[in-house]
Amino acid sequence: MDLWQGMLKARKMQLPPLEEEEGTANAKKDHGSSDQLQPLPWSDYFESQQQIDIEDARFNVYASGLLHTDGPIFMFHHGAGHSGLTFGLVCKHIRQTVPQSTVIAPDARGHGSTTGKHQDLSLDRLVADYIEIARAMLGENSEREIILVGHSMGGAVMTHVAASRKLSPIRGLILIDIVEGTALDSLHAIPSFIAARPQSFASVSSAIQWHIDSGAIQNLESARLSVPSLIVQDGSRWSWKTQLMPTEQYWQGWYTGLSKTFISVPTAKLLILAGSDRLDKELLIAQMQGKFQLDLLPAAGHTIQEDLPNMVGDAIILFWKRNQPLNIPVRQQ
Repeated sequence: MDLWQGMLKARKMQLPPLEEEEGTANAKKDHGSSDQLQPLPWSDYFESQQQIDIEDARFNVYASGLLHTDGPIFMFHHGAGHSGLTFGLVCKHIRQTVPQSTVIAPDARGHGSTTGKHQDLSLDRLVADYIEIARAMLGENSEREIILVGHSMGGAVMTHVAASRKLSPIRGLILIDIVEGTALDSLHAIPSFIAARPQSFASVSSAIQWHIDSGAIQNLESARLSVPSLIVQDGSRWSWKTQLMPTEQYWQGWYTGLSKTFISVPTAKLLILAGSDRLDKELLIAQMQGKFQLDLLPAAGHTIQEDLPNMVGDAIILFWKRNQPLNIPVRQQ
């Protein structure tokens, strides 16, 4: 579960207890059969799973449409504690709607199937990682228009990737459910939330069940795809791959200055939120001045891209279409 989601939920709800060996029985009761809690393969949502070596890490990258030579490139960055598979359903929907598009969704340093030394999860390190991943994946297609999409902590990374101007041409920047003011105000709640959630699970199915029961993910299909990438087998149990408390030294740096940087990035911008109450003062003023587009999807939780993947996919596609450069023919004399 993402850090910012933990901050918000720690204030609003008590997380359900983990059912130890009864997880399968509860799954049958709640979802009809244990088959409905089995993991789904990444290959149902992406065409390829590649490994990119950068310094001391081997990054796992999910992608589709890499062979295209035109069409937009949608590049995604997940939040803390998640993986690239959080965007699986969104990417599949985008590709079905815009067949000429390319989608790229890596696992960040210390997350998912990325391997290597991961002590440094500073914003600068994450931004540098993503720029190198993008360059390695795009190759000679780097002149195609790029839309950057980041969820929560990943939104901060993508904002600074765009601000660096080291990738081009960036046609748009999309943040999903991340606001600097709310994030910084809630940092103190994270340790309590981390302590309250289960430290391990009896099975992959019970981990999927817990994410649904806790409201962390509202979409069962997405939970079956993304949750298995968040845990690793440890003896007879399954524990979290990404230990969040050791990243505490980086939390402040992820979010400080985000609103100002987001507003100042010289490209089209979209902020997708689950509720308008999450806008801080700086973003509220900028939104009233028309400096970015705001979409609200109040039926979703924090992982909007998993809860409402088709709606998020449609919002991304519409944003891209609205911000394509005008191709005005030159009048012949």
